[in-house]
Amino acid sequence: MKAPTTYSEWINLLNQFGDGNDSVLDQLNLGSFLIDAGTANRFYHKVEEVYKKRKQNWLDKFQKSFQLQSLKTEDDFEIALRNGKQNLIVLNHFINVKGLPEDLKKMLQKDLEDFITEIRTSLKKNNSKTSGSEKIQVLLNSFQLNTTSTEIKKESFNEIIAPTGRKILF
Repeated sequence: MKAPTTYSEWINLLNQFGDGNDSVLDQLNLGSFLIDAGTANRFYHKVEEVYKKRKQNWLDKFQKSFQLQSLKTEDDFEIALRNGKQNLIVLNHFINVKGLPEDLKKMLQKDLEDFITEIRTSLKKNNSKTSGSEKIQVLLNSFQLNTTSTEIKKESFNEIIAPTGRKILF
């Protein structure tokens, strides 16, 4: 696995990621790129374009999951939300690629947080018109970016970490 170091290598991997190839994230994360005046604008534009494409793909799939699945119970709704949060992890990994400039990372991070807030607000608004149960409200409140990576880490290690940071062993 060769880490990208030139503009064209980055563009090639960014195009692959934009087309849905998540495996290139490891290569991108190992890569480095010295941005100069000639490529800075084009590089930033390409990263933003790929990010927006993947974000739109996520949104399309998320909306389709609500349309195709018959969400009759709160558990069905919980599953759909959990799947949506897990699929956001890829976007979160992308915006935290080590080779990206810090100002670009911050801009993408803010955009993703605003996007998630907008989705959560929309879901709350639509849900308040239908059932509005307490459990669903709690699930919607937990639909945040910072919980996605924490929950996955907890699930992958099969351990419970209390809010105080202590591990609870059974």
